[in-house]
Amino acid sequence: MADKTVKELADMVGKTASAVQQQLVDAGLPARAEGDLVTELEQEKLVTYLKQSHGQQEKRRISLKSKTTSTARVTGSSGKSKSVNVEVRKKKVFEKPDPEKMAEELAAREQAMIESQERAAKDAEERAATKKKAEERQAATLAAMRASLGSSKKSDDKNDDISTSVVVKKGGKATVEVKPKEQPKKKVAATKPKVETAAERKAREVREKEENRLREIETETRRVQAEEAQKRTLEQMRKMAGKYTDQPAAEVRKDEPLAEGLVGDALEESFEKERREIKRGTSSTSARGRGRRKNQDEREMKNRKNGLRSTQASQHKFEKPVEKIVYDVEISEQITVADLAQRMAVKAREVTKLLMKMGEIARESDTIDQATASLIVEEMGHNPVPVSDTKVEDDLQVAVNERSSNVQTRPPVVTIMGHVDHGKTSLLDKIRETKVATGEAGGITQHIGAYHVKTDRGVITFLDTPGHAAFSAMRSRGAQATDIVVIVVAADDGMMPQTEEAIDHARAAGTPIIVAINKMDKPSADPDRVLNELTAKEVVSEEWGGDTPMARISAKTGDGIDGLLELISLQAELMELEAPLDGAAQGVVIESRLEKGRGPVVSVLVKKGTLKQGDLVLAGEYYGKVRAMTDEHGQRIQSAGPSIPVEILGLPETPAAGSEFLVVTDEKKAREVADFRTNRERERQLERQNAMRLESMFDQMEQGDVSFLNIVLKTDVRGSLEALLSALNELSTDEVKVRVISSGVDPISESDVTLAESSEAVLLGFNVRADATARRKADAANMDIRYYSVIYGLIDDVKAAMSGMLAPEHREKILGVADVREVFRSSKFGAAAGCMVVEGTIYRNKPIRVLRDDQVIFTGQLQSLRRYKEDVNEVRTGMECGLAVRGYDVEAGDKIEVFEIQEFERTI
Repeated sequence: MADKTVKELADMVGKTASAVQQQLVDAGLPARAEGDLVTELEQEKLVTYLKQSHGQQEKRRISLKSKTTSTARVTGSSGKSKSVNVEVRKKKVFEKPDPEKMAEELAAREQAMIESQERAAKDAEERAATKKKAEERQAATLAAMRASLGSSKKSDDKNDDISTSVVVKKGGKATVEVKPKEQPKKKVAATKPKVETAAERKAREVREKEENRLREIETETRRVQAEEAQKRTLEQMRKMAGKYTDQPAAEVRKDEPLAEGLVGDALEESFEKERREIKRGTSSTSARGRGRRKNQDEREMKNRKNGLRSTQASQHKFEKPVEKIVYDVEISEQITVADLAQRMAVKAREVTKLLMKMGEIARESDTIDQATASLIVEEMGHNPVPVSDTKVEDDLQVAVNERSSNVQTRPPVVTIMGHVDHGKTSLLDKIRETKVATGEAGGITQHIGAYHVKTDRGVITFLDTPGHAAFSAMRSRGAQATDIVVIVVAADDGMMPQTEEAIDHARAAGTPIIVAINKMDKPSADPDRVLNELTAKEVVSEEWGGDTPMARISAKTGDGIDGLLELISLQAELMELEAPLDGAAQGVVIESRLEKGRGPVVSVLVKKGTLKQGDLVLAGEYYGKVRAMTDEHGQRIQSAGPSIPVEILGLPETPAAGSEFLVVTDEKKAREVADFRTNRERERQLERQNAMRLESMFDQMEQGDVSFLNIVLKTDVRGSLEALLSALNELSTDEVKVRVISSGVDPISESDVTLAESSEAVLLGFNVRADATARRKADAANMDIRYYSVIYGLIDDVKAAMSGMLAPEHREKILGVADVREVFRSSKFGAAAGCMVVEGTIYRNKPIRVLRDDQVIFTGQLQSLRRYKEDVNEVRTGMECGLAVRGYDVEAGDKIEVFEIQEFERTI
């Protein structure tokens, strides 16, 4: 449902515009005039209001019911088993979502998200403040400990000095370590043990007491610092886990494990080991501790090199998923059962079972539509994602368009169209100062040609299209690929069928039209007649108040051609033609052919970007790198910008004329798109063949035997092949049909001769020849190969061959009529009728009819014909005769009608 004006809506529903305007106001929509647009959403609101006003309620629920019946064997109390029919009924209800409720839920969800963000910000501020306070308390504690230890150091003896250091561990955690200074060992001479005095003993006891006190302070400080470090580690781990689970960090509890699995066990073991070392009072700075730490670091470095390993790494263990995995299943317009099952990670028989419950029988290789596949995916608990069949092509086109830049003005592309022999090619020859028309077979154009000409008003690209009736597809492609269409009309011939067709093609493509009235130099030229005929086709000249520019020219003398070029330049300036100069090139295939020694040669017209030698080109179903590039004169070039036609070499086959081409950078994507297009074309051909087989089978059942003319056709270019195939298909009748069993763009080969011989086909070549091997094979098989250079010669010969296959036409011709005046009966001869010939001649050996009251009552032969007593072979008008009818008795008043059946040959 597209946007429509109020007047269009009124015409569509068969009401007046005022009535539709009133209905729009009643539905709560703003008032508008007849020419104002009504959007699709407003149209839906209007339809909903009208349904409600007529008592119709909108169906918001759809129920799907399914029923399955199975048989179960049960055992009764007597021990006998019996069969029981089990019927399972399921009902699934789909409810249409309410837009208002959806809007409310969306608003509530957004509000909840905003509130959660505010709470998270507030919690972050509180945690930052708490952390800052903890750091301040820690700094104060460290300062107090340093001051306390400093005072103790002054009062102690030199041998009892204590050094305090703050060690910062990895991760930002500070730990205070109190270490006694190591004094160098002195050699003590062997002397007598000195007797300790009371003062010395008292000093020693005070010193030991102070050492014990400092040792207790050290142990307590280490324990407190270790507990705080463990709390901070747990807090940081909780925060990291909260980032991945999108949940607020929970409060740290001492009895709650940090994590599960191997990581959690390793952390708990590490913390427990550290707590045991703290309780034992062991120092990490001891030699034994340093050794253990060194060995542990070496093991950690080794594990880093070899990867993380554990005691359970070598054990095989399968953990069943806790929750069912839900997939987003991409579904194209047609998908096979096996592909659908693979995308849902289930077996194909599960999908076939579900299809059988829905009433459809399908195998793994069968295809199902998008709607059925979506129901299957939803039934199995997954999310269906419908995608288009052309998604691969669309993605590639989007990627190519993103690389386009540097938009500049481009030359116009002008297509010359018109009826055959109205001077289109002669006009281009005069503009280009060439003589192409003199070298054309039959004096008519049979290929689409592309040329770019440098004029005083800039560069203009011309496309020359054939004018013969068989080349309608070529003219349509020319109108689609152009910016301006020039319709050439002969002043002495006027409007012709192909002229009208060219106007229709230009209008369908939405292309501006310029009319060139040619052959003005002839004495029989009548431009006013041409203008009148164009006006009847709604092509009105600017001279007569219309909007179509017209130029009166002569391709022979060159008069008026400058005015035509000026009209083309003005029209191009009004259209403001622009195209990106940089980036990937895009365009259209004008023509393609197969040349011996060069391979496939493709003529393309660049529409965007710049085509360079070495680019990877995707054209239709084929892709390849541009090995060489030439202009229309055969000169080698390295690049071509927008609106420039070129011929390229490098594709493996000849693409269809009219297909789009583009330059890609990824060969993998190009191969993927080419394979997709090839498969799609193959499926279309199979569908057409199956349809033709069914149609031919039904036709034969209804009409009896149908004659077929088998043809093997080879042409020089793709455009001619398409035109000939279309023209030959149009020749088919109900009695004789044309069947092209093989066609191609290449010379006639030995395989073509073999195929034509086995299928009893006619071998035709259009602007191509057979090679030496094919000619020897055809001579040995006594087969005639027909060569043609003009299209209507080929079509006429095919018509003649089809005419020879038609059954002859039978026509009746009345030769004479005789009135029966009297009937004479004899026992010897039977009944004899006396007659008067009133019209024509009565022949004895011709079939007759007996008419009574102008109705045929008998058809047969004469037994005898006499005049007087003599047997005669014929009796003419106005003469009497006697005759006897074999096997029938005539009566007086009957009429004897003599006739003969004549055969006439039929033509197509």
